[in-house]
Amino acid sequence: MNFEALINYINQTPLIWLILTLGAFKLGIIIYEKCNKHTLLQPIIVAYTIIMSVLFISGVSYEEYFKGVEIIHFFLGPATVALALPLYNNLKYIKSLFIPIMITLIVAGVFSIVIAVILLWALDAQLTTILSMTTKSITAPIAIITSEQIGAIPSLAVGFVIITGVIGALLGTSIFKLLKIKHDTSKGFALGLISHGIGTARAIEISEKAAAFSALAMGLSGIFTAIFLPLIIQFLKG
Repeated sequence: MNFEALINYINQTPLIWLILTLGAFKLGIIIYEKCNKHTLLQPIIVAYTIIMSVLFISGVSYEEYFKGVEIIHFFLGPATVALALPLYNNLKYIKSLFIPIMITLIVAGVFSIVIAVILLWALDAQLTTILSMTTKSITAPIAIITSEQIGAIPSLAVGFVIITGVIGALLGTSIFKLLKIKHDTSKGFALGLISHGIGTARAIEISEKAAAFSALAMGLSGIFTAIFLPLIIQFLKG
């Protein structure tokens, strides 16, 4: 009975989700630093684990949770704009690599979407699930808007965004070592292109140059996908 009363209180107090989110992330930072910044214990991963566990136990839907943390969603915009600082500091270097950057953006961006669609199609997934997966490598605010335009499920699209970001942040460093990638620019661009904001958070820990190229990749990938994906989906449906 007490447990049911607690669940009812949580459902009727949206502010508690904001407190939970901020508290979970702060706890994640503490654990991350105490464990010598172990890759598997990044703050965002710890926070996701805590929040998802609480949502599962309480039976609260993502939509209800999102209403309580809309203020955080609002500040995603200013936070993304703040990434312009490392971009500005490395502007000359970025200009010198303009053509390679655009080629990588188009080829890698298209390949990332196509391979995901093929895998889900081979597994006989529903069309809405496949469409939701196409926005997996762009930041959450853009993914929500784009998924609505192409007929996907926004909450599922955000789920794929989170999973993709976490996997990229977890495996990125290991893959760089395996492939002997040493340039911070390459590491940063790859993380931002595939793992959006979560990858960019990881790139910031590598260096300012990696952060700059990760922010650039995240921004360009979001614009590229938001503009061309709805047009392509509409053409295919037509």
